[in-house]
Amino acid sequence: MKAADGILRALGAWLARFRSDVGGNIALVTALAGPAVILLGVGAIDLLAVSSAHGRLQSIADAGALAGAPHLALATDGAGAKERAASFVAGEISQWEGAPAYTGTYEVVEQGGQRAIRVVLRGHRPSFFANMLPPGGWNFVGDATATSVGLVPLCVLITGNDRVRMLHVRNLSRLAAPACMVHSNHDIMVEGGSITGAAVQAVTSARGSISPSPGTGAAPIDDPFANLDLDHERRLDCPVGRVLEPLRLAAGSRRIPAGVHCGGLDISGSATVVLEPGEHWFLGGHLTVRQNARLEGDDVVLFFDTASRFAFTESALVRLSGRTTGAYAGIVMGATRDNRQDFVISSDNVESLLGVVYVPAARMIVEGRADVARDSAWTVIVAHALLMRGSPSLYINADYNASRVPVPAGVGPRTGGSRLVE
Repeated sequence: MKAADGILRALGAWLARFRSDVGGNIALVTALAGPAVILLGVGAIDLLAVSSAHGRLQSIADAGALAGAPHLALATDGAGAKERAASFVAGEISQWEGAPAYTGTYEVVEQGGQRAIRVVLRGHRPSFFANMLPPGGWNFVGDATATSVGLVPLCVLITGNDRVRMLHVRNLSRLAAPACMVHSNHDIMVEGGSITGAAVQAVTSARGSISPSPGTGAAPIDDPFANLDLDHERRLDCPVGRVLEPLRLAAGSRRIPAGVHCGGLDISGSATVVLEPGEHWFLGGHLTVRQNARLEGDDVVLFFDTASRFAFTESALVRLSGRTTGAYAGIVMGATRDNRQDFVISSDNVESLLGVVYVPAARMIVEGRADVARDSAWTVIVAHALLMRGSPSLYINADYNASRVPVPAGVGPRTGGSRLVE
């Protein structure tokens, strides 16, 4: 605007000389040329203002893309990244006095084999010359693309969006995720316990003993495994018309092949059960491991239909690692999307849950004195709600390179920020 002030001062000086000049020829020439000079000066001011607005719009586009890029790894469709970028841009425009009219487009694109977010802001402001020069007024564009330079991996995702379905840590419970992110699509409430993580954020509120200081107002994160086929059990059969009794084991050792487990399993006493590699479908019955029993399995995934759930209680020892190949690679336990039961861990010897525990419509409860997942190289929990009560510890590791179990898309071993792409 200093340049514009200089132009106005020059015009004022020229007009003063015009009024004081009595020379006929000079006055005539000046009278003819004056309007054109004034128009040129006003046009220059208009052009300077447009140039300044264009520069500011480009800066907002740059910052909006950088704000959205860190969310690319947290939602498989990029919706969180686009929403964050749009929200950032709207906030900046609202603080801009005399901002031009604008429209924004936000899209996730491929850039050098990596996902990036592109922000395009199309600005418009009327011309000083009644939109005749240029015709229709001034149009200008701010265009920026940014990509993530690694991201904090998502390892705890609470998908529920009401007060019943949230992340709630009570009593002396401890949730530790030192190398990854804890996120809730609603509240995070800590009452007496604690949460620590590389990052902690909530869509609505977060209160209690949380380290580092939690972010609030975060964009909701969609279920990263929403496209996972969980209707497989509908194609599996159990006997119809009779009560299904669980397989009960109280002593000895037994290997159980992959497949359908009608009526569930009740493992107690000193029994040891080894699940053989593959998919284990629990239909119409629960998996209960209690007393001093042991449940082990490598390269397995355990799925529970709407009438099934698991419960690990008392001093039961559990060591499970997820599938290494196939459609369910990276998943260790899961529930169908119509399963709204409570999945309970209260045993103090659930040493390893290596992989994703995926209960998208159910609540996971960790209680008692349980010490859960500490020996797992990595764990991811995606649940509709997570309640911790009593004095348990849930330890979420993120050593993704220390296991043959692959990390599914939507979570991953990335840390860092974002950068603009030329």
